Amino acid sequence: MGLRFKREYLRAPLKTSALYIMEDYVLKAQLLNISEGGLLLDHLPSVPPVRALPLMFSLIDYPELSLLHPEVLLNLQVAQLDKKVIRMKARIVRSFEGFSEIDKIFATKIGCEFVNPDILEKQLISQYVSRYGKNLIYFLGLFEGRGQKADKVELIRKTAGLLGYDSEEQIARMRMKALHDYQSLESV
Repeated sequence: MGLRFKREYLRAPLKTSALYIMEDYVLKAQLLNISEGGLLLDHLPSVPPVRALPLMFSLIDYPELSLLHPEVLLNLQVAQLDKKVIRMKARIVRSFEGFSEIDKIFATKIGCEFVNPDILEKQLISQYVSRYGKNLIYFLGLFEGRGQKADKVELIRKTAGLLGYDSEEQIARMRMKALHDYQSLESV
């Protein structure tokens, strides 16, 4: 029986922008997910020639959605939630050896690991991942036995939007994406 690859840390989706410095420019990339150990970036304007990037991004301080009354949840807006700004250095761990300059341009996803993370920032990330995981379990639970109740569909769509999913997407497709993220969370 072969060994199965396991991650060292839980990771959670984090769909936000990240700023990084390359030479004398500040550039923007899309952050896809995060763990205590690192993050996954996408849509970098160019692959930085340096191995470590100074990064800045924000973490949403989610409440535990399962503890909120449905009426409160339906009125909650992402803009109302506190955000914590994180500044860290991250080392690119995806190898580009053997890639031509053209291939590097078309590589969109870049995995990075944090370099000497501050203990407080690491705790904030751990808290974010843990809370997101609880909220994802709550979100998936909303799909169970939902039938055609309009209020349940409204709650599903609202929770989807709060967690960074497309709230206008088909319910079945939304559930598939959330289930995929949950499986990524649990495969540590």
